[in-house]
Amino acid sequence: MLIVCEGEKTEPHYFKSLIAKLGLTTAEVEICGNCGSAPTSVVKYGNKKFSADPDYDLIFFVFDRDSHTDYDDALALIQSYRNQRKYGNKSFSAITSNPCFEVWFLMHFEPFTKPCAAGGGKSPCGNLISILKRKPGFQDYKKGQRQHFKLLSSRLHNAKSYAAQVLSQHQATGEPEHQGNPHTFVHKLVDTLEYMAKEQQREGSLPKLTLRKRISE
Repeated sequence: MLIVCEGEKTEPHYFKSLIAKLGLTTAEVEICGNCGSAPTSVVKYGNKKFSADPDYDLIFFVFDRDSHTDYDDALALIQSYRNQRKYGNKSFSAITSNPCFEVWFLMHFEPFTKPCAAGGGKSPCGNLISILKRKPGFQDYKKGQRQHFKLLSSRLHNAKSYAAQVLSQHQATGEPEHQGNPHTFVHKLVDTLEYMAKEQQREGSLPKLTLRKRISE
């Protein structure tokens, strides 16, 4: 499993903490957080990493909508990988957040649905972070801090439920996938990591076909 993150610290810190709590081995999960912030850079870096080590079965690209001009290009690039026969049954998934990863943090507290836009001299992500700072433990929030997972772990079930709920609302209105404002797909990656951990504990190995089927659902 390969997780390629746009952020160099916030996202990798979060996922490494989750992986450690779940007891997953580093042989199954690798996180790369130094590939540049542009979504297409993240996707190209991940594909390069996969090409160098094609034993990966699951490849996740974690990046933000925010104000990136190449966001749709990155989604199209991921779809092109899925369409290439040479990749066989490999799974390529976009784990997007709009406007940014911090919307996942907010989902731990509420099913956040307020559209995010630039204003007041701040980017869409900057304005969302202003809202996040009103939540317990996040008053002094800064990107790259390590304590976020510990602050949020007891609310993980709520976050997964709320994130799925908000996505369902966008789908009900016909909003194209990965375009809803706000939204996050991080819960799908979390679900996969939790599933892998359970299978690792139960069998000592991961049933690849079952796992790929779960990702596509």
